[in-house]
Amino acid sequence: MGHPVSRNAQVIKFFAQQDHGVPRTRLVKMIYMADIIARRYLGHPISEFDYQKDKFGPYSPEIPKAIAELESLDLVWVKDNKATSQEGRDASKVLFDSGRRIIFDFSLGENEVLGYVVSNYRSMDLKEFIDLVVKKTKPFLAQKRVRAPLPMDIVDNEGRDLVGFELEAIIKAERQAEAGDFVTARDFFDSFLARLTARHTESH
Repeated sequence: MGHPVSRNAQVIKFFAQQDHGVPRTRLVKMIYMADIIARRYLGHPISEFDYQKDKFGPYSPEIPKAIAELESLDLVWVKDNKATSQEGRDASKVLFDSGRRIIFDFSLGENEVLGYVVSNYRSMDLKEFIDLVVKKTKPFLAQKRVRAPLPMDIVDNEGRDLVGFELEAIIKAERQAEAGDFVTARDFFDSFLARLTARHTESH
């Protein structure tokens, strides 16, 4: 399709394509985690959203605008379930992909991060995802005031500095490898994050 789609709308569209109906609360938290992981390993976020602290977890006031952009292009549609929920302002709103495809401009590293988030958090119990993963991130913990901006840059290059090499370079090498033993970027994420979790558990 010829109409340009903003970076924020592209990220939402990517996650909308992964399932038949994504609750907006989960969508926001998945985007947030994608930006956290990208900052850690790529040194920059994938989206251009600014996040603030909310009692239900990180939230960006720019989310509705990006969704409206996609709706205006017939790329997604939103259903309001009208159901009572304890999971936040957007829990009853479900985003559906229209089936129309667009060309994403994500880098190899960004694609890998987005895929990792889908694989690990798409089906995770929402309350556990928010309480045990999202709310445990450094930017969320660092900000004590509700509706105040989250200091996202405090995690920039955190993972890259620990491992000592570029994730993008690893992925490019992986794509070029035709044979032999090598670790995929997703396997690297799984094993490295598991080591960090174990280290954090042992220190408490």
